[in-house]
Amino acid sequence: MKIGILGYGKMGKDIFTLLNDTLTDTEFAVVDTVNAEAGQQAFLKTLSKSLKRGKITEQQFEQKQKATVFSSDISVLHDCDMIIEAVFENRELKQEIFRNLDKLVSERCLLLTNTSSLDISEIFEGISHRERCSGMHFFYPVKLSGFVEINILPETSAETIQNIRGVITASGKKAVIFRGEYHIYLNQILACMISHGIYLCEYFAVSVPELENALSELFPMAGAFEILDSIGLGLMASSPEHFRMERNRQLLDYGCRKMHQWLADGCPKETRTFLDFIGEHSAPTGNPCTDAPLYMTALLLNEISASLAEYDDDKKILLEAIQDTLGLEKSPSEYAEQYGRKKLCSALDDLYAKTGFLSYRNHLQEGSRFAS
Repeated sequence: MKIGILGYGKMGKDIFTLLNDTLTDTEFAVVDTVNAEAGQQAFLKTLSKSLKRGKITEQQFEQKQKATVFSSDISVLHDCDMIIEAVFENRELKQEIFRNLDKLVSERCLLLTNTSSLDISEIFEGISHRERCSGMHFFYPVKLSGFVEINILPETSAETIQNIRGVITASGKKAVIFRGEYHIYLNQILACMISHGIYLCEYFAVSVPELENALSELFPMAGAFEILDSIGLGLMASSPEHFRMERNRQLLDYGCRKMHQWLADGCPKETRTFLDFIGEHSAPTGNPCTDAPLYMTALLLNEISASLAEYDDDKKILLEAIQDTLGLEKSPSEYAEQYGRKKLCSALDDLYAKTGFLSYRNHLQEGSRFAS
């Protein structure tokens, strides 16, 4: 198999490193329009270090060296079996890339986009043989997430899904499949969590750091605002417009408006700047928010319950993927048992009464998997 990686920024590098480290008998063609020679030299340097440390044999070193080519010219992808596009989030750029690839590669070559927010059907607009097209969304940083989303089109063939799943499994990850409005669902629920966190600051009349601290046991790895900080306000504030799930639109729009206000107030749009900005522009309120974990859990379990009712693939994998993506300390079922249906429903009813947001409309009915 020959895999092409088109785009060699942070995400492209991570995807290439994962696949190159884990797949055997695989050739790679990497297109880096910025500095392909530097990418090639960095790869060889890393490969040499692995050889010196005994992580690979001399034979493996030679095989990997011969099996990988870096270029600034897209033509090196002409004989690939699979191409993963990993350029920055710009619909027109991605459309142009796939139009060029459509003319270059065979009709059997899988065309995959790593988009984390854009409409996948629009990205492949006008592409022939759409049965070979799909989203293949890796999370950043790639090595920390155990899951990869396969965001399929109505035309995506079973063979294409099987081939993508095979690569994901061979790389040590698990595949989770999404269709239609559930495209990029793990990012959608992550955006809901962040927007809900923003609203809870208003609800409890507390600062961002105070709420983040109150939720620390729920999210031991990284809370909602730390995730927002790592993504960057600029990207996060633009994402909701691409999420099409109607029940969450009001909550996402609310969060988006608040993020745009922070940008207007001077918060930089780049990664790792949000928490510093908030720390400089907000003061502790001293108001209590001991119920914040309950209210955050209520939203998350409500959304998970709604998605499980509509999801027609492996529900166990979906639950595992959601827990992994959100960085929850416990499983959804454990949180449901911890708080109990009565408290969770009461929190949802309270939130819905105050906002009218459909995200807070109660889906935790008797007999649901989260009822206790």
